[in-house]
Formats: sequence, C-alpha cells, structure tokens
Amino acid sequence: MKRTISVFIASIILIMSVFSVNAFAAETPKTDALLDKLETANEVSVTIKSGETKLFGFMPATITNTVAVKENNICYEYSTGFIKARIVTADDGIYGFLPTLPFFYVKMDSNPLKGADVWSMVLEAANMTQAFTRYLKSYEETVDGTKYYVEEYDDREFVTSKFYYIGDKLKMLVVTDSSTGSVQRTYFDNITFDVDDSIFSVPATAFDLSPLLKTFFLTLIVG
Repeated sequence: MKRTISVFIASIILIMSVFSVNAFAAETPKTDALLDKLETANEVSVTIKSGETKLFGFMPATITNTVAVKENNICYEYSTGFIKARIVTADDGIYGFLPTLPFFYVKMDSNPLKGADVWSMVLEAANMTQAFTRYLKSYEETVDGTKYYVEEYDDREFVTSKFYYIGDKLKMLVVTDSSTGSVQRTYFDNITFDVDDSIFSVPATAFDLSPLLKTFFLTLIVG
C-alpha cells in the first residue's frame, strides 16, 4: 500500500510538471495561457493516455491515468474504460475503491499529506523549471494523418519540448534530450480546471474491507 501511495504522489508531481514552461513571445502562446490558468486556479484535472491493453485477453481498451487536485483534496484514477480504480485522500487517511462497484473500500489510516498545502506543492512542482525554459517558435505539423498546431520550447541546452494542440486542446507532448538521444511522448486525453467534488468522496454505503484483509494476511504470515 505504501508503494502505491508513493506512486500516487509521484504521479501528481510528474503530471503537473508537464506545465512547467515559460514563454516570452509577443503573443501569448497556448502553453503559456495554460500555465496562467494553473497559476490562478485552485483545481485541475489531467487525464493522460498511457497505452492499450486487452481485457480478458480479447477486449481492446485504452488505459488512462487521471490526477485531480482541488485545494488540498487529491484523487488518482486508473481506468481501462470498463474497469476503474480510484484513490482519494481524506483527513483520516487514504481510501482506495472501485467507482463502478462502490460496495467496499480499503483504507490506509495515515495520510502523509495531512496538513500540507497541496495546491502550493502543485504550483511549486510546476514552476521548478520555468526559469530554464524558453519559447522558440510555433508551426503546424502533421503526425499520423492528424494536423497539429505545435509550440516548441527548449531549456537553453539539450532538451526540446514540443506541445501539440488541436484547437485549444493539448493532445501530445514530445520531449527530446539531444545529450542522451531519448524521446518521451505524453498523450493527453483531457485537461480541465473545473473539478466535480464528488470524485473526492468515498461511497457512503461502502464497507471497509481493511480489517478483513489485515486479518487474512496475518493468518497467512502466522500460519
């Protein structure tokens, strides 16, 4: 469970760091406008497409990961469309459950982020590399038959970041490091600054399975 929480927190920082860019163009680039919204908001939800899978060995499905932050509330959701798993933070701990089967949950009694100013942490993560990036140019590029509006940035050294838009929607980020030859692609499904409070709520009638699971694992260990 602790490993899951570590991945959860790391996901927040990594996803929000996608927005850590700064621009100095005569007209405000779309990426800079997106950053401006993050600076003035107190809630955001980012959904990233992370791959394809086959449920039950034959049913194709797209895997998405969503991180939502609203003030000091955090939600992480893994989804294949058919199956969803959600983790939410609360004052009394961290809960994990299946939104499509809201009959039970498991709980970690301690919340490592309790009392923290989560939104300030998000902004700090997003602003970490602002001073090291600069806007270069904008242009159109066609990828796999789809035409994108592209905004290009660099870090004044080896890393180039290209943001691909359809209209005002960010769809893809391609980061290239010329010093290592690595290329990292991130595919966005949705970004919104209007987050529904309900996604941070644990199902009211759900049953806490945590004591049963603890007993089960203790039985296995003790024999």
